[in-house]
Amino acid sequence: MKLKTFIERMSAYDLQRDKPRIVDDLRRLATNRTLLSEHLYTAIQSEGFSTRNNLYSAYAFVLHYNELFTVRLGFWSPVTSQDESETFIYKLNHTHDFELYAVGYSGDGYTTITRKILDHTPPRVGTRPTLGEEQALKLAPGEVLHMLPLQDVHRQLPPQTMSASLSLLIHPQRSVKTGEAWCFDENHMPTYPGIATQETALFEDTLSLLQYG
Repeated sequence: MKLKTFIERMSAYDLQRDKPRIVDDLRRLATNRTLLSEHLYTAIQSEGFSTRNNLYSAYAFVLHYNELFTVRLGFWSPVTSQDESETFIYKLNHTHDFELYAVGYSGDGYTTITRKILDHTPPRVGTRPTLGEEQALKLAPGEVLHMLPLQDVHRQLPPQTMSASLSLLIHPQRSVKTGEAWCFDENHMPTYPGIATQETALFEDTLSLLQYG
């Protein structure tokens, strides 16, 4: 599936109800082995070799962004040092304030360890929430991870080989947003809010700067 087709289909779906279709289409998009080269070619054609209007971070390229969702190609490296581990946010228990779909794209894939939050009380520092059993998923090619906003605590473990994943981030609508993302320590005790929200805030802030740059 071409990225343009995927974007058109996502824009036509009810993003809250058409979850099986979203998963199926994300898998089909992940069979496109030229996503990054096509993205870079399009960027070079429109902007030359300037990076001013291209959105990327230390580990991800944004293939598409609009007010409803982001399509992102992320890269996950094996690590040999603590600094590398922190760059890729490995082993950090956290939640997201957005809905996330991710499919393995290449390599053996990182492993995600997830625990469901069973109560609906907003997190507080020093108060451990009630959690479900751990579930592990290795995001190998074709495997799909789906997490709902504020309902899943997860951490990523590095892959054995350089890997990539393709993600669809559903942006939280301000009118229905009910809380913020949190980070947790190794015992799943809430420590502080905010770090996971940077994944979407980064793109929103960058777009804002681009408009006035």
